[in-house]
Amino acid sequence: MAMVLRLGAVALAALMLTACSKLFFYPMEPWVQNPENQGLKYEDIVLIHPRGLRIHGWWLPAAREVPVRGTVYYLHGNAQNISTHLANVQWLPGRGYNVFLLDYRGYGLSEGKPRLPEVYADVQLGLDWLRTARRTEGPLVVFGQSLGGAMAATVLGEERNAQAADCVVLEAAFASYRGITNDIMKTSWLLWPFRWLVLPGMPQQEQDPEQRIGVIAPTPLLVMHSDEDEVVPYTHGERLYAAAQAPKTFQPLHGRHGQSTRDPAVQQRIVDFLADSGCAAAPEESSEPQPVQEEPVLPPLETSPPPRSPERGYTF
Repeated sequence: MAMVLRLGAVALAALMLTACSKLFFYPMEPWVQNPENQGLKYEDIVLIHPRGLRIHGWWLPAAREVPVRGTVYYLHGNAQNISTHLANVQWLPGRGYNVFLLDYRGYGLSEGKPRLPEVYADVQLGLDWLRTARRTEGPLVVFGQSLGGAMAATVLGEERNAQAADCVVLEAAFASYRGITNDIMKTSWLLWPFRWLVLPGMPQQEQDPEQRIGVIAPTPLLVMHSDEDEVVPYTHGERLYAAAQAPKTFQPLHGRHGQSTRDPAVQQRIVDFLADSGCAAAPEESSEPQPVQEEPVLPPLETSPPPRSPERGYTF
């Protein structure tokens, strides 16, 4: 019996060593909806890597009835695809922003298998396209959530991308790849004993978001993190903010992981940050009086304990 357990442990360790990137990526191919279901106009965009790999995304134009304020490059978290993350940005066209949502390789209609560091090339491909596309209007904002926020910091922290964006917004991003892997593994009694085998296979420290984020300056940066985040600990947001250089802003949030930007108060906070940071093109003057809207207030801190993260299928 002892021999069986030892062999099982060795097999599990071998599986984990050969699938380290699996911890970061949980892609889904089928869509659950498209923007038209939400009353949004959209266009399918296919970007092609130099070696022929096709990467798919959606282009959401700013609503016609509002002036165009800028363009947002949205990078989603590690699970499912753009169809399930649409709710996090579907409000932006109504506020005057074009939005480009990218699916990494292996997600949705994008070809290939997601692995690090190869996925950085997908993020770079979308950034390069937006910087040269004629349809990109106004300031360019990079908005990354969770894994998308971490990869945004890593890619934007490369010297060739200095000031590639006009503003950067990161929500629920983690500070280091090995750090978040360790945090996730310690929540499972099955995975915890094998962390010493898995952690060395994670991306090198030089690729960590907290090692790269300082290079983003002088681009204005907004770091948001929920103190009730049940997947990526709040300390990761604090570390990212501490490692960043001015101009930078930290916004504490409340609520579950990756859900905060569906709150109108948080949406207003993002729009205010973009306007205050010069990432909102001035609207055309109009002689018609504009209605005055009350600014929403962020909800107070809830005292109920945050829900526990699942044992498998971690989404971040």
